[in-house]
Amino acid sequence: MMKKSWNILKSKVGHYVQNERGAQALEWVALGLVVLAIMGVIATGIQGDASLGKAIIGKLSEMISGL
Repeated sequence: MMKKSWNILKSKVGHYVQNERGAQALEWVALGLVVLAIMGVIATGIQGDASLGKAIIGKLSEMISGL
């Protein structure tokens, strides 16, 4: 019974799971965009308001030390 259910499920959804071409490249692009966004926020904070820049750097330092 379980094998029959598995085969039915695999035939209906299996082709979506098997086609993973480009998934890793998309993850690297997303990671790069996150890094660029963080760098942009830091640069803007440091150039604009000094207290905002210190607050951003402080929060990032807390996050990194929490890892």
